[in-house]
Amino acid sequence: MQILSYAFSIIGLICMILASILKNAGMKTILALVCFANAIVATGYLLAGSGINGAATLYLGAAQTFINYFFERKNKPLPAWLLVCYAVSIIAVNLWVGGLTWLGVLVIIASLTFIMCIIQKSGAKYRFWTIVNMVLWCTYDVLSKSYNGLLTHIPLLVFTVAGMLLYDRKNTQKNEENP
Repeated sequence: MQILSYAFSIIGLICMILASILKNAGMKTILALVCFANAIVATGYLLAGSGINGAATLYLGAAQTFINYFFERKNKPLPAWLLVCYAVSIIAVNLWVGGLTWLGVLVIIASLTFIMCIIQKSGAKYRFWTIVNMVLWCTYDVLSKSYNGLLTHIPLLVFTVAGMLLYDRKNTQKNEENP
């Protein structure tokens, strides 16, 4: 099962990288890839036999991204009450699955930053929150001994930092040159 969990993590990583690098992809495509990636990485956590909090939260993140997909498809903004429901459901699921532990609190914080990722309209802000999210998930992976998750989270962190350096620095330089 460990090998299968690593395979799932690699598939999730490929989906997340595609979501990050597809040049002409719209938000619908990005959200679909992120939804699938969350579900597949969550399954990898379960197959590894560790990281139950991570699995539950990633499945919830997949559901949240799926919901966002339909709002994006209809070109409607996310209502504030839905974001509150996302946050409450993250806290409730993690308290139910893992209780109030340091690891559970870490997953809750990581998941709340994921909400910040998926509500951004600016690529620079999305990348910033993704970096925060990946650092938290890498920390969770190490502390929960869910090393298969690191196979997804470390490369995604590296790709996101590279994207920030390439795109955001270039955009900042353009804005400074053309005030």
